[in-house]
Amino acid sequence: MQPLRIAVQMDPIDTMVVARDTSLALMIEAQNRGHEVWWFTPNDVFYDAGVVRARAHRVSVSLNEAKHYETQETRVRALDDFDVILVRQDPPFDMGYVSNTYLLEQTKALVLNPPLGIRNISEKMSILQFPELTPKTWVGRDIDALEAFAKRYEHVVLKVLYLMGGDGVIKLRSGDVDFRARAGKFIEAAGREPILAQEFLPAVSCGDKRIFILDGEAFGAVRRMPTGGDFRANLHAGGVAQAADLDESDRAIVAAIAPLLKREGILFAGIDVIAGKLIEINVTSPTLVQELKRFSGLDLPKAFWDRVEAMI
Repeated sequence: MQPLRIAVQMDPIDTMVVARDTSLALMIEAQNRGHEVWWFTPNDVFYDAGVVRARAHRVSVSLNEAKHYETQETRVRALDDFDVILVRQDPPFDMGYVSNTYLLEQTKALVLNPPLGIRNISEKMSILQFPELTPKTWVGRDIDALEAFAKRYEHVVLKVLYLMGGDGVIKLRSGDVDFRARAGKFIEAAGREPILAQEFLPAVSCGDKRIFILDGEAFGAVRRMPTGGDFRANLHAGGVAQAADLDESDRAIVAAIAPLLKREGILFAGIDVIAGKLIEINVTSPTLVQELKRFSGLDLPKAFWDRVEAMI
């Protein structure tokens, strides 16, 4: 096929952790196929008199820790000049994130994952559509109702809804005398948004699974193990990645949520599972594909671009 002009909307390229950055792996695979690779941040995007443009940078990329990118040119381009735009910037999923999706909807380029799908699938709240697959979950701001929910369990986990990487996540013992005060402070710090609470799953001590979903099908999995006494397994919070296999329970969860992903046009997602329970559906910037390839040989960037090229 003819080379494509591909742009990745992402966090600044110099902040990449080269050895484990999924966006970098996707960019390298696109480059290896002969496609042009560009990047820009959400702050580089603007609407001007009917045209959405971005101050974009064409780059060559590699896994060289000392110099993982080289800028070939920088200029303002209409988003319509690109064939494919990947949305890969990390949350927080705030109104800045949402507003940017409205701008991306104005382009004729193929945007992946689609802006509407990203808005419709709240990464933590979308699991409410599948209560049979999840831990017992509560969402709201009413402290009396939260306390009543928490008393059903020895421990509960409280989460801010629109952060990532284990940020804004705490564990509380429901019977502690200061539970109400600490939970109330947590709700207050969340601002106007509700919070999510879940029964704590002790099985997290054996890690959680990041399951990769490509075009509605289970592709592979990586286990994340908590370290240092922390219950959070996220690598951002100090967890470590290990090899993992897909089991029947994993595949059943994927099959259950695949219609939602298909309906919203989500090509690439990553779900988090603890002891067979669905915790989160990641559609903004799923990570860990470099670890997946190291552990299993499964090359998700290659399979991803095979599917994208077939869509053009």
